[in-house]
Amino acid sequence: MAEITRNSKENFLEIYEGFHKSKFRDEMEYIPVKNSEYDLIKDKKKITGVKLKNFFETIELASYHAENEMKKILERRQYKSLYTGSFLQISEQRQGFYLNIGNSRPDFLVKIPSIGKIFIDVKCRKMFEVEINDQENFKFFSLDKEEILELNNIEKDLDIPVWVAIKDFANYKKENNTFPDNKFYIAPVALIQKFVRSLNSKAGKKSGMFYSYKIPADLFTCTNTISSLDFDKKIDREQVKMSTDLMLNSLDEVKIVITDMISKEKTYKTYLPYILSGYYSEESQISKFVGALSHLTPQDVNSVLWNMITNKEILYIKGQPLGLAKENTI
Repeated sequence: MAEITRNSKENFLEIYEGFHKSKFRDEMEYIPVKNSEYDLIKDKKKITGVKLKNFFETIELASYHAENEMKKILERRQYKSLYTGSFLQISEQRQGFYLNIGNSRPDFLVKIPSIGKIFIDVKCRKMFEVEINDQENFKFFSLDKEEILELNNIEKDLDIPVWVAIKDFANYKKENNTFPDNKFYIAPVALIQKFVRSLNSKAGKKSGMFYSYKIPADLFTCTNTISSLDFDKKIDREQVKMSTDLMLNSLDEVKIVITDMISKEKTYKTYLPYILSGYYSEESQISKFVGALSHLTPQDVNSVLWNMITNKEILYIKGQPLGLAKENTI
C-alpha cells in the first residue's frame, strides 16, 4: 500500500510507503536533499517517503482554493453537499489495467431546498476580453470540448443537472491565496452545450478544428451565492455570431503566428503552444514570441499545430525542431 497527501495551502505533496503513515508525520524526520525541491521522509528505522515542495502550479493552487470557496458558500447557506472532486492523476502502465480516473467530473453534489439535487463543477479559468468595435467588448471563458461533453454525459446518465461554477483566474492573488472579488460565474452545462451546438452549426465543417470554445461571460450568472441562480438564461444570437467569428478568425491567426515563429526560431512541438499562449514563462528570455497569442489557450494553439502537421505544412520529427514545408516558407 501507499499513501499520497496533498497540501495545496503550503504547496507540497507527500508520498508514503504504507497506509496512514501521514498520521505519524510529527514523529518523522525530514532530510533535505541538496540542490533539490524535495525532502526524504524517515521514520525510526528507514526512509519511508518523499516530500515534494513547490509541487503544484499556480493554476492548480488557484483551482483548489476555488473549490474551497465553493465549500464555504455551501456551508454558509447550510446546503447539504457531498464533495466528489479532485483527484491525483496516476498513469498505470501495466496492460490490462483499465481504471479510468482522468475524466472530468463534478466537484460537489448539492441538495438545494425547493430545487432538488444538482452537481456543481468548480473551475478556475482566465476571463478573456477582446474589443469588437469602439463601443463593445466581448468577454468569454475558454472551455474544452471534451470537458463539456463529459459533464453533459454525466447529466444525461445520472439524470441530475450539472452546473459549472468558474472563478476568474485573473483575480487570483498567489501571495495570500485568495480571490478578493469573492464571485463565481455559474451556468448550467445544458445551456453551455446548447450554445456549443449553435456555434458548431454556424461554423460548419471548420468546427471540427475547435478544441475549446469561447463561452460568453454573459451566459453565466455572476454571484457569490448559488441561491440566485438564473434558470431562464437564453442564448443570444449575436453572442453566437461573435464567438463563432472570433474562433474562426483565431484559426487563421494561430496558423500565421506558428509559421512566423518556426521560420525565425528553433521551435519544438511540445513547447510551442505554451510559449505562444504565455503559459510557459521560462522561455521568455529566449523567445520573442512568448504570449503572442495570450488571448488563446495552449489547446487552441495545439489543435491548429497538429492540423498543420497532418497536412504536411509543418515537418515534424520527434525530438527535433519543427520545420516548414517549402511552399509554406515565409
